[in-house]
Amino acid sequence: MVNVHRVRDLLNDVAAHSDWHFAIGVRIRFANPTLLYQTYPREWINLYADKALIFVDPTVRWGLEHPGICRWSDLADTDEAGVMGKAAEFGLRYGLVVSVGEASARTLGFFCREDRELDEDEAKFALAQVQNLHDLTEGIGRTTEGQLAELRNLNANLRRQN
Repeated sequence: MVNVHRVRDLLNDVAAHSDWHFAIGVRIRFANPTLLYQTYPREWINLYADKALIFVDPTVRWGLEHPGICRWSDLADTDEAGVMGKAAEFGLRYGLVVSVGEASARTLGFFCREDRELDEDEAKFALAQVQNLHDLTEGIGRTTEGQLAELRNLNANLRRQN
């Protein structure tokens, strides 16, 4: 069983660690995350969904295809749809993608700042916490609908903090 309190504490630590925005898709299967936590501006979330940018986002593509860490600036040449330029308009200018887990159920984290590239300590922290969240959600397929609802509701608390 997934421990909701440990997941909540981890997410709160991530939110408090840096002056960043983030989105973490947990155990993505068939292009859908089992859980999604994000602190992005609501306007960006809406635009991203309305324009179905997930299908042309080079950071998502990289994360699904590779484990590890990649800076958004390293993917700029592959951003044919201008997703990163659009994100920058919402203060999501400098970012990195973190990808952990097996290809059939990866967990992806996207961490962004408006003012500067994320430093090495922030990148290491992001990688460690995404890995921890992936590990904490081992066996999530056996979780009841009630437990899943509790885990999904943690996102609402993150949104209120920002």
